[in-house]
Amino acid sequence: MKKKYKISDIFYNNRFLLVFSVLIAVVFWLVVVVELGVEVENTVRNVPVQIDYASVEENLGLKPFGEKTFTVDVTVKGKKYIVESSDMVDDLVVKANTSYVNSAGSSTLKLEISSKNTNPAYDVIRYSADEVSVYFDYPGDKEFVITPELEFDGEAVAEGYYIGDYIFPESDTVRVTGPETEVNKITDIVARAKVKGGLKQNETVDAELVAITGTNEALRNITFSRKNGSIRITLPIYKVVNLPLVCGFSNKPSDYVDSYPFTLSISPSAAEIGIPEQKLEGLSEFEISTIDFSEIKEGLNIFTVPASAVTGGVVVSEIEEFKVTVNVHGMASARVGAPENISFVNEPSGSKAELVKLDFSEMTVIGPFESLEAMSADNVTVTADLSGISSDTKGNVTVPVMIKDDDCWSYGEYTATVSIS
Repeated sequence: MKKKYKISDIFYNNRFLLVFSVLIAVVFWLVVVVELGVEVENTVRNVPVQIDYASVEENLGLKPFGEKTFTVDVTVKGKKYIVESSDMVDDLVVKANTSYVNSAGSSTLKLEISSKNTNPAYDVIRYSADEVSVYFDYPGDKEFVITPELEFDGEAVAEGYYIGDYIFPESDTVRVTGPETEVNKITDIVARAKVKGGLKQNETVDAELVAITGTNEALRNITFSRKNGSIRITLPIYKVVNLPLVCGFSNKPSDYVDSYPFTLSISPSAAEIGIPEQKLEGLSEFEISTIDFSEIKEGLNIFTVPASAVTGGVVVSEIEEFKVTVNVHGMASARVGAPENISFVNEPSGSKAELVKLDFSEMTVIGPFESLEAMSADNVTVTADLSGISSDTKGNVTVPVMIKDDDCWSYGEYTATVSIS
């Protein structure tokens, strides 16, 4: 009977396996020689350009502005397994020549391409760019006051309301940095925003900062010291009311808390005032100023209050100033020697105050004739106000002092030297 052979049996034959292995090796060798050994072209993408900015700054003081980083595509030719390797992007060296940079302005830098290897196994055929343009300049730095430029949709406020001076919650200035040439072109910094009109209450908007030049040139390389190049602006809105005017008084002697030993008149006696609407309830008069008793002498006293100095509201009427007349009657004045006694008010917590010396030899005191006759340096006490002293202050400081009697007061400004420990 004839013996049958299976194909699988031949793989148990050592001679066959030897021949088969040699053939397979030859095939793989041919593949490597043909596929990987042939020369091909390959484009290496996004090879970074090296620029020595430090030497330019060190030698000339110039810094780059605008686009500072660049890449190029480099086409190389060589063995396939070399030029298609992922290491090619690291092996290629692209440098920009900065040796010809000598002044501020846009400089064209020629590119030089080489390999990290002394004898690279490939050739550079071409590249996507042979030069790059970099803007060099000296660093510029200026601070500007911001000018608001708000565009309203219709009338800014509703009828019967008034818009006050815009408020910058952080600051009304901005610092601009960038190329000195461009920074020096700036004439103004404006804050622009569109706002819905007909306002009846305060509105806060985010406005875009814009640099203005004399030629309306667009500046691209400047930077604002504000996040996102914007600034917040608050628009204060007031309700307009016509109110009679009054003055307040501070440092009153105890006898004059509810009534005063003088007559008061204000011209004009009433005005249109813009007041925050939430403060209007129960308001029947408007205080334009507070007068300290130390400013009042016997007889006629006249004070001028600029409309721009009024607080708590805005003078809407076309009034530049108010004339306040205080006519003190039934009072006299006397010169009293520097008092021997002193008391301290508003002492900082944890601090101790001691009198070093009074910075005056006598003071003018206003009051009824009988009270002044009985007054002398040994029976009068001056009060030193320490509210302007911080808790960490130590040593000698100068503080204001005054007489604050039952029915008398000191006229003028007086100080004392006080030791704080």
